[in-house]
Amino acid sequence: MAKFFLAVIFSISSFSVFSQGSAADAARSGRRMLLRDEGLSQLSLIDLAKPTSNWMVKVPPGRDIQLVGGGRVLIGTGNGYEEHDISTGTRVAELATFPGTISARRLRNGNTILAGMDWQGKKGIVLAEVNKAGAVVNLYVYPAHTYLRLVRETANDRFLITADELVFEGNKLGEITWRGTLAGLDKPHSWQAVRLGNGRTLVSTGYNKNFQIFSPEGKLIDSINAPEEMHPVFFAGFQILANGNYIVTNWQGHGPGFGASGHQVLEFNPNGKLVWSWKQDPTKFSSLQGIIVLDGLDLNKMHIEDASGKLAPVATQRK
Repeated sequence: MAKFFLAVIFSISSFSVFSQGSAADAARSGRRMLLRDEGLSQLSLIDLAKPTSNWMVKVPPGRDIQLVGGGRVLIGTGNGYEEHDISTGTRVAELATFPGTISARRLRNGNTILAGMDWQGKKGIVLAEVNKAGAVVNLYVYPAHTYLRLVRETANDRFLITADELVFEGNKLGEITWRGTLAGLDKPHSWQAVRLGNGRTLVSTGYNKNFQIFSPEGKLIDSINAPEEMHPVFFAGFQILANGNYIVTNWQGHGPGFGASGHQVLEFNPNGKLVWSWKQDPTKFSSLQGIIVLDGLDLNKMHIEDASGKLAPVATQRK
């Protein structure tokens, strides 16, 4: 294993926007967040109530972020994945034998999906399910598609996949069982999709810089947009919070130098109202791509989206 990156403790000057005086506001002022910064290739823990607990570590480029139990967070890399200790940021595990990996996600059965394009000897979107030893145990292939970002396991044992201007659900036979087409740009690089409890699908739409919501039949029925003063550029990784709100990273651009651009964490209620935002310290961050709000979550357990779209603990045994 390569040399571990050392965690760096730092304090953060940040600004937030929200209405005054409510219990929810008080809770937000003490939030703990895991953040993935694509611009600087770094992973961070931000404790708004206790900045001395903050850390940041350099990580390889890659996509997605997930709690996988045992006090660890998993991140996808270009060669597989890494796991980091949430208390310190130290890398404690890795799989680095799958060059061409676009994103990674741990499944409820304990295996990990590595996603790639024209990969593993197959054409199109390829999902490689690997076990704890790093051996491929299944391949799921969607050959008609030419673009891929994140994958989410659904409650009915299928996969929700973002594929540029498309979002689709596929089964393990490679069959498409549901799809929706985003409004706006032809190639917005849509980022993440989550199925909600009412059967609708919530999508962060990349360069369309909004959320779009699709009906169970795949029809676009609503969208959520950020005020221009937040400088929306690209809606990336998001989470549905316990109160039903949507918190999303507002990515600003590739590489360093974007830390002063926009408010890069935005929280909306389900009616589309912006209820909170976080302005990153430009000396510590560039362009945020992924987020997990840790408040109320059991870090000793793996989490995936449940049937309502919220993160929920899953009891699993690694294979």
